[in-house]
Amino acid sequence: MSKHVHFGDETRQAALFETMVLVAGADGVVSKDEVEEIYRRVFERPEFQGIHANDLKEAISHAAKNVAKAKDLGHILPTLSQRLPDQASRNLAFGLACSVAMADHRAHPSELAVLKALQNAFDIRESEVVALFEAAENHAPLPPTKPE
Repeated sequence: MSKHVHFGDETRQAALFETMVLVAGADGVVSKDEVEEIYRRVFERPEFQGIHANDLKEAISHAAKNVAKAKDLGHILPTLSQRLPDQASRNLAFGLACSVAMADHRAHPSELAVLKALQNAFDIRESEVVALFEAAENHAPLPPTKPE
């Protein structure tokens, strides 16, 4: 029987960070472009309101440590999905992951594999995947998680 890793921070915000870090590290290298994309997306999203620039590096480091605790995707994906309370949050996490994967203008096959696993774990329809991937490629805003 497989045990799922449940990380210390159960918040949606932590799950969003961990999703971005998971994709950033999928190819074994976290590029400067990927880190910059994480920063850019954090500062544009209301879900990260309250995180100051000084705390962002620590939040990313914390997320990286949590992701590293997982032995494989099968251990981390269920806990990410559980901590994202609704479909809009899971779609946002997927869109953020797409943005990070495309930060260096190409998605490595291992990043694409993680994105496909996220799509399945988050139960995201193909049409939504296309829209979120296009938004990421074009550096466009991602859809809101709550009506504005």
